[in-house]
Amino acid sequence: MFAQGGDVDGATVTVVDNGSTDGSIGAIARRFPKARLLPLGKNHGFTGGIAAGLARSTSRNVIFLNNDAVPQPGWLAALVQAIEDAPSDVISVGGKIVDMSGQLIDFVGGVMTFDGHAFQNGFRYPLGSRGEPQGGDELFFPCGGNMISRRQAFLSLGGFDDDYFAYLEDVDFGWRSWLAGQRVLYEPRATVRHASSATSNRLGEFERGVLFERNALQTVLKNYEDDLLRDVAGSIFYAYLHRLHHYATSRNPGASELKREPLSATTPPRNGFWSRVRRGLMGPKPIATLEDPLTAMQFRAFEWIVSHADRIAEKRNAVQRLRRRSDREIFERFPLHIVPTYPGDESLMSSALFRLLRPPLPSVDKNLGDIMRT
Repeated sequence: MFAQGGDVDGATVTVVDNGSTDGSIGAIARRFPKARLLPLGKNHGFTGGIAAGLARSTSRNVIFLNNDAVPQPGWLAALVQAIEDAPSDVISVGGKIVDMSGQLIDFVGGVMTFDGHAFQNGFRYPLGSRGEPQGGDELFFPCGGNMISRRQAFLSLGGFDDDYFAYLEDVDFGWRSWLAGQRVLYEPRATVRHASSATSNRLGEFERGVLFERNALQTVLKNYEDDLLRDVAGSIFYAYLHRLHHYATSRNPGASELKREPLSATTPPRNGFWSRVRRGLMGPKPIATLEDPLTAMQFRAFEWIVSHADRIAEKRNAVQRLRRRSDREIFERFPLHIVPTYPGDESLMSSALFRLLRPPLPSVDKNLGDIMRT
């Protein structure tokens, strides 16, 4: 849903429909005749839906709300008051998100890793069990499923990057906001209950994985300032290659051949008659076979980056022209996180080589369980 309005009485609700086929448009039209319906005909993703709604908005402020989120009493008034009362350098305010029971944390702020991944701080921990920001405290990024922004300022910074489709677009925009000299605040009174992943699960685990991986790489490639990008590129790409290597050599048939030392073949080549006949009929036997979806996910994500390298460079140039604040100043406020997340990450991040490549920025080491319940 895309909500717009400078005050509560004048708010307009726009429902952007990304090609639904379950009768949603008709049901909304019958139950909520005052809502604006914007059917797109096909799935343009979260970012495409937001862009379509913004293109038809003339409001001073815009609110983004997930379709699987249920606002609680006072939600709209709290968001509008927060952005209207905020200093002019505040571009966005993020609200609070809890689970459908209202007992567990979904979003009360987030953290970003050195390589562009991000986590919701305290995800699925009980409310009150973790330190939570107060109203007016700064966030590195708001959650795109419950936030308000000044429309013109949002557009002037490029809005959500439509190449993301879904996932991490709010992290990317939060970083861009801070480097451009803007700020993001938190408003806990603007609470929604959220059926986490109710919509995104329809994409499939590995399709979502491709989006996560390629979007994390896009985020760091666009946003790190010039000198720092050169400094952190080693850690980013070593981590990516380490994960790809781990999947390829531990989850695929014949992977032992990928780990074999040069000139260390232990079996003689099969050049006998029947071996030659078999090769003639069936072709050469594969050295190793790529069958694992996680390995393919990593390859597909990097394929997108390689195929769009020039486009990413152009977007990077546009982002860096916005810069008014250094990354060091930003990450002194919001330290980067070093978090073993994927299989093999413990050995990666404890290795001497990774320590040599570690980004020269304020950072903290955490375990995934320190941040969220999985």
